[in-house]
Amino acid sequence: MEDHEYMLRAIALGEKGHITAPPNPWVGCLIVKEGKIVGEGYHVAPGQPHAEIVALKEAGERAKGATMYVTLEPCVHHGRTPPCANSVIEAGLSRVVVGVEDPDHQVSGKGMQILRDAGIEVLVGVCANEVYDSLKPYLHQRKTGRPFCVAKSAISIDGRTAAADRSSKWITPPEARADAHRIRAESQAILIGTGTALTDNPKLTVREIDPLPERKPLRVLLDTHGRVSTFSPLFDISLAPTLIFTSSDCKTDVRKSWEDAGAEVVEISKASEGIGLDLQEMMENLFRRGIVQLMIEGGATLFGTFLKQGYVDQLVVYIGSCILGDKAEPLFRGMPIESMDESISMKLVNVRKLENSVRLDYVPS
Repeated sequence: MEDHEYMLRAIALGEKGHITAPPNPWVGCLIVKEGKIVGEGYHVAPGQPHAEIVALKEAGERAKGATMYVTLEPCVHHGRTPPCANSVIEAGLSRVVVGVEDPDHQVSGKGMQILRDAGIEVLVGVCANEVYDSLKPYLHQRKTGRPFCVAKSAISIDGRTAAADRSSKWITPPEARADAHRIRAESQAILIGTGTALTDNPKLTVREIDPLPERKPLRVLLDTHGRVSTFSPLFDISLAPTLIFTSSDCKTDVRKSWEDAGAEVVEISKASEGIGLDLQEMMENLFRRGIVQLMIEGGATLFGTFLKQGYVDQLVVYIGSCILGDKAEPLFRGMPIESMDESISMKLVNVRKLENSVRLDYVPS
């Protein structure tokens, strides 16, 4: 096997920790000596050994003079666990192949430099595109200081999210809905606005996948004026934690009722358009909470606001097999585009058939 084949194996290992590792990166690692894999591992969860340490433990004495393949640059700082770079040096490895550099300011090239200073050959950039695709939410979050935002919606053939009476169950088949729950599981927070909370009465929990993850994504409600009552399933804290972003327009007694029901309430600065709240302030708050990926499941106004302000990093659209007509709800609202010159361009990066529906993935072009 060649370097890229071993790195692809490391990527697959890292994906095993995609749901459980955040806010840490889901890293995979293997150690190869004389053409044989002698150790491999991945980072399971915060506080548990990093992928490099797991692989080194399995390899034992066989790590001396071997090559390590790791998807992300080994860390050099003390967190919940000791630095990985030191352990790599102590194990006597002769060569380390790294997928991509870690953009975290505590690492950012320092890990590779320490290895080189210790006389270890370091090669970086093997399968960089594939590693980037795997770790994209983490890399984005560390580079930008805000969560990677995935906006997900199900639409009809004619691009509508709900019928004229606001009903939307079910536009897509079970397989597509299960796929969407996988995105929920990979996200650390799921966000909706007031309209979706009042119309759909959602639980925003992870279901329809097996096994269910132990970690429950944070449910985030944007309610500028305090319209959602505590009768909503969002206030059943036994299901999952709930965070509400609101404004100074929300009455004190409403906030108190929310908090008494177990939700956390944070006041955000008001904005003059869209949903009426400052998105940048919200993103910074979620970043400080360790949210790597934020899933947006709101309605047309919320989608339009996030897209218009440049906060949609990936758009996932499930197209069902029904037609809802011109009185039905659109996918985006609040975007008065008059001509093609004013259109927002997106790049299609993935197409997948799911039963009698299609999943389309777009990123900003």
